[in-house]
Amino acid sequence: MGGDQREAALAYEVIKRVSGRAYRYRVESFRDPETRRVRGRWTYLGRVDPADAGLPERPPKPSSRERLLDAVARLLAEADAESLSAGSIAREAGVAYGTFYRYFADRAHAVREALLRHGPSLGDVATRFGQPPSTRELERGRVEAWVREAAANATRDRGLVRAWHVYSNLDDAVLEARREAVDAAVEHVSAYLDALRAAGISTITSASFSAYALVALVVALGRDCALEGPPAAAKIEGLVLLAADLCGLA
Repeated sequence: MGGDQREAALAYEVIKRVSGRAYRYRVESFRDPETRRVRGRWTYLGRVDPADAGLPERPPKPSSRERLLDAVARLLAEADAESLSAGSIAREAGVAYGTFYRYFADRAHAVREALLRHGPSLGDVATRFGQPPSTRELERGRVEAWVREAAANATRDRGLVRAWHVYSNLDDAVLEARREAVDAAVEHVSAYLDALRAAGISTITSASFSAYALVALVVALGRDCALEGPPAAAKIEGLVLLAADLCGLA
């Protein structure tokens, strides 16, 4: 007798997630006439939206490179960059020793890339100061919050911030990245202070000078928190008042 002798058992559709994407398949189960075993044949039907398929959102799995950079950041919280090694970074990341050298030439290269990914502890200056001015009280609170958060973030990420300041004097790439970050912050803060003056909220005479002084204050505060630990409450309050005064909001 010719033709297909398989015995159809069941046909259904399934959705599989691969690397964060969802795909639909038709699965046909049949019984092999010779072995009598049930087998399946998969037919690809197309890609689907995970939300439409009722699948929960899954964050993408970090790459080995990201895991290595995260490991550098964690290790810097406990030790100086000079004490790290390719082996210690690979162990912390949970990857094979050889995997380290797929992405980095040596320890210094890995530390540099971790610092460049993190950046100095200035926060998202463009978002913080990119909104139209409101009231004097709210704008003073905006500036004060920046100072307090800068201290908290630098204290939390002491190892990375400390390494930033050390490497910025030794590594041209880190030095240039730091210069660019500071210049961008000064530009955003200067535009913000110009907006305050135009709205009659501030009476400063030079927005650019005040912006440079305020950014320098935040950078120095981050450095001190990284090198010396959490500052005294009185010091923070004094810097908060100084920041408000620099912006003409005291």
